[in-house]
Amino acid sequence: MDALRSQLAETQGALTDKIFQVRQLRADHAAAQSAWTQQKQDFEAKLQQLEDEVRRLRQVNGTSEGDEKLPFDQGNKQHTRRISLVSLLRNESDIDNSVGRKGDGETVVVPRSRMQDIESKFKDITKKLTEKTELCESLQRQLQARRGIFDAVDACDVTDDQIIGRWEKLRDQIRTLSLDRFNETIQPKLVPEKSKEEFEHLSKHWKSYMTNGNLTSYIFRALIWRYLYTCLLSKYCRVWGKEYGDMATKLGRFLSTNTSGAEFEDWRIHTAQLLNKASQPDPTVVNDVTKKILDATTLFATGIDTEALTNSLAEIVTAAAELSTILARSRYLALMSDKPGSERTRGFAYQEATMQVRSHLGTTTIVDMIISPCLLKKEADYVVLVKADVIC
Repeated sequence: MDALRSQLAETQGALTDKIFQVRQLRADHAAAQSAWTQQKQDFEAKLQQLEDEVRRLRQVNGTSEGDEKLPFDQGNKQHTRRISLVSLLRNESDIDNSVGRKGDGETVVVPRSRMQDIESKFKDITKKLTEKTELCESLQRQLQARRGIFDAVDACDVTDDQIIGRWEKLRDQIRTLSLDRFNETIQPKLVPEKSKEEFEHLSKHWKSYMTNGNLTSYIFRALIWRYLYTCLLSKYCRVWGKEYGDMATKLGRFLSTNTSGAEFEDWRIHTAQLLNKASQPDPTVVNDVTKKILDATTLFATGIDTEALTNSLAEIVTAAAELSTILARSRYLALMSDKPGSERTRGFAYQEATMQVRSHLGTTTIVDMIISPCLLKKEADYVVLVKADVIC
């Protein structure tokens, strides 16, 4: 993201510089063209004056010396005029002293070399202007191509039914795996300390789940969902890489406390849409999450086929990663607590609107463990698409 911002800033800076250069060149071109036009007009006027003076002098000569002494005749008038003008422009001293006076009339001589120099400068400026214009247009196209990522942010193209279908498929995958590989009771004294802490976080009565064959699969189902939720589903940019996810999360905390809810949501969705367009889900993240779940569950799995367990968990994590990309760039969200913004995962009253009881550990209506999150859609208010599975 920083690289894209840096490239955009460099491109914009270069474009701004070139725009200023083009504007200056256009101004210089206009000034040069105006000067050239004025000089050309002056030259033409003085040239006409010169021709009139030559004609007047010849007429005077013709009157005093006779028509036979005139250096031209009517049939060869144009040829003689060209010779006369060339002879006038030939003298270098006249070139250096471009303005002279004779009597009441004024004679101005514009050297051909100067005219050629002016025309050459005009052509050079025109050529440079064309080159800079083409460069400016090229930079504009490059900038537009880079902005294409930013300007072409479209709405998430997933419907409610589609995301519900994906969610329920993932839930069925986890349920099937837990029933196949984590359905036998376990003696609490055999559970390592690290695992005890994880089970304690899920339920204070985790030992009851371990020793009750009807409930054992539920706690492992909840454990897998907890890893998916904390590592992917609740961290909206982590799926594209830990570095980007951490930066987005850090910036998100700042924006969420310093902007309105609507502004933050727009920023969150926009950022995730850009990441989704610029990259694919990071395989390293998928592998890391799969390894974490393997480390947490392999000890308790039935059977000896570790490879099959690894493959099943990899499929589950991959499906969760795909869901995470959708949640990040849309108004869908997963919730594994009593309400949005809360961190309570147990010990609160059962809520029929957002929860579905899968089994009972006691006779109360207090939630003892959340097995799977609920799926919500944030509109004017939250809409429940899939209820959370809980045990009371």
